Amino acid sequence: MPKTFDPSTLQTYGDAAAGHDGVLSDPSGAVVVKPCTQSEVAFYESLSSHPDLTPHLPTYMGTLSLSASQPTSDSGTIVTADGAVERLHGKKLDTELHIVLENITAGFKKPNVLDLKLGAQLWDDGAKPEKRARLDKVAAETTSASLGFRIAGMRVWKGVPVPPVPDTLKDFVDVDDEGGYWVYNKMYGRKFSADNVKEGFEAYIHSQGTETKQLERAREVLAFFLGEVKDITDVFERKESRMYSASILLVYEGDVDEYAKTKQKLRSAPPLEEEGDEVDLPQLAAVKMIDFAHATWRPGEGPDENALKGMRSTSSILKNLLDKAEKDLDAAEAA
Repeated sequence: MPKTFDPSTLQTYGDAAAGHDGVLSDPSGAVVVKPCTQSEVAFYESLSSHPDLTPHLPTYMGTLSLSASQPTSDSGTIVTADGAVERLHGKKLDTELHIVLENITAGFKKPNVLDLKLGAQLWDDGAKPEKRARLDKVAAETTSASLGFRIAGMRVWKGVPVPPVPDTLKDFVDVDDEGGYWVYNKMYGRKFSADNVKEGFEAYIHSQGTETKQLERAREVLAFFLGEVKDITDVFERKESRMYSASILLVYEGDVDEYAKTKQKLRSAPPLEEEGDEVDLPQLAAVKMIDFAHATWRPGEGPDENALKGMRSTSSILKNLLDKAEKDLDAAEAA
């Protein structure tokens, strides 16, 4: 049985780039707590048999049930510690089960977040015909069908005061004035085709311009992203699974000056004396697979080519952007 947890200590999770409402974090920001289905819990609990996969997923910390202090069982809302009214269940799950996971954005001062929804087929075998038709339409009209992924959402730090959003983006970007972010909604990613989706990645990776120090960061971050996505692809090529609507989450330090400070901290950090030592170090970038509500193991059915297509397309775009960043940096340094 999941242990009871008092939701009044939780706060609205503010760093999500996409996904459903109702995701919360603990006061320390180290974990996220989100409503889930038993199938997602089962997937995470099966990872003990897949140790090569666990480094590429957020750490699973168990489950929680909502405490008896909930307002009413049919309201589906709580008032959190920061005063926000949260609808935890969306379209009302029949369970109060919540999954507790590592917060991937913890350790960043100003995390820039990009959520890539994988797959041309976005529905699982249990989906009703009307849901299949709706999601097939979304896939056909976006890069989901052509590339096997689409941009589901982005958060990029722009600084305070936040620069105004251009008229061409006003339907796609909300401004977080206090935090200094542009928050790109799900419709932003749906406007791209395979020919121009690179522009979305460029808006993410060059969020503070293309001066020399920004290009240096872009080169380093893109090289890291590319290596991590390739590693994830290699692992899943050896797995027999189906992960409909799973995502790859890309995160990097959005403040270029903080990025430089973090690099220096990491350089000067003492080496770990033993393999089991744990040190709370800041991060420059991270890549994880998330969202496994529709994930299952399918022995005998081969790798999940539906998701792998999106991973490979992502790698191709990252490689193209890395090559361009290196070329632009060489030109800037030669000027």
